[in-house]
Amino acid sequence: MNVSTVPLRTPLFRGERRLRIALVGMPNAGKSTLFKAVSSTSPRTSELAGTHRAYGECTVQVGFDEASVIDLPSIRSLHHLPQDDLVALKYLLWGDERPPVSAHEAGGPPAPLAPPNLIVQVVDATQLESHLELTLELVQLGRPMVIALNMMDEAWEKGLNINVGALSKLLGLRVVPTVALMGQGIWQLFSAALGAARDGAPPLPQPASRHICESLQPLSEALNIPEIHSAFRAPHALLLMQLAAGDGYFRDELRQHLPQLLPELEQLIRQADRKLPRPLEEELHADRHHRAATLFEAATRMGAPHEGRGWRYWLDELFLHPRWGLIGSLAVFAAVLFVVLEVSAWLDSMTAARLVESVAHWQPDSTGGVVGRAVVDGLIGLIGIVVPYMVPLVLLLVALEEAGVMQRIAFVVDRGFHQIGLHGGVALPFLLGLGCNVPAISGAAK
Repeated sequence: MNVSTVPLRTPLFRGERRLRIALVGMPNAGKSTLFKAVSSTSPRTSELAGTHRAYGECTVQVGFDEASVIDLPSIRSLHHLPQDDLVALKYLLWGDERPPVSAHEAGGPPAPLAPPNLIVQVVDATQLESHLELTLELVQLGRPMVIALNMMDEAWEKGLNINVGALSKLLGLRVVPTVALMGQGIWQLFSAALGAARDGAPPLPQPASRHICESLQPLSEALNIPEIHSAFRAPHALLLMQLAAGDGYFRDELRQHLPQLLPELEQLIRQADRKLPRPLEEELHADRHHRAATLFEAATRMGAPHEGRGWRYWLDELFLHPRWGLIGSLAVFAAVLFVVLEVSAWLDSMTAARLVESVAHWQPDSTGGVVGRAVVDGLIGLIGIVVPYMVPLVLLLVALEEAGVMQRIAFVVDRGFHQIGLHGGVALPFLLGLGCNVPAISGAAK
């Protein structure tokens, strides 16, 4: 007896080894839309310690692996964060742990969650250049990272052609195009996240320009001592840039916990400032903007926008309308039922029924004939199921899926399906079940 085996990718992320993924992004990047698309029917929500900023958590099943997805509040930068946004950075750095510099703070750790194993930055593809500035800062955290290049459909409509492979190579991390609103690219995104977590490699370092690195070299050497690293438990590159940019939180904590080192470090910052044509903080910001623009220009090409309102626009106008969306969805359901009940009945009369009539006169009385008649009846029954019912139904649903109609219907009926513990994404298997339960159950289980 031959037994075939399929090797599992290891390590397997399940149970206590479940992967922890932090969703990070700027406002209006589609981060919460992505979270809602993958979250269970009852995602857990709470507030970060000492703030009114809410975060969400849900569990995602990807094959044999599990991932805990944490939707953090939106942030624009890692520098000069207000208190409510600073807590998100603390979670990315320390999770539920408390380094010496934050041991005195009231309210406990930012969240009762272990630090993330991986960061997924949700990026608005239509505003790629500005979002890449945040990318350059997140890279300094030194954690494995994946970019969800969201709203790719809108970027295409604006004539923005993004070379995903080139951008991935320049940053040294996986970049996955997505359209979170339609559920496109989500499976590929989490598959890439699992691969990045298994590799365990951080993104390529994205150092500042040469003249800035030379100016900051003495400060970098002064910070590279065990006392500072054990107190902050933060990557050296991040700590260097935060102090050089004059971040209030990091300077205050340094002043409180290591006051004997502060005069020397401030002197080195002033020396670096004098070597540059502009104040150090302005120079760092301008350089980050320049590097983001360089990445953008290397990975994108601008073409002519796709003018006019195409059929996808009118699909959105119909199915995403607060009132007409439900009516349009019901109309599609009615059309599918019509195909199943009327068109399939006509096809059945033209195929299986005629086959039955053609063999009706065959009434064998021998053993071989009886077996042959049983085989023929079985084949006719199979044809009667597949040809009249399954073939037209599957072709219709594939056409609706490829046209983007089913994704829009899933968005409309999502709330209703949640009432019975399902997602709107099961609308396709739900309709497929009208023809055959087996592919419907298989599709719903994915």
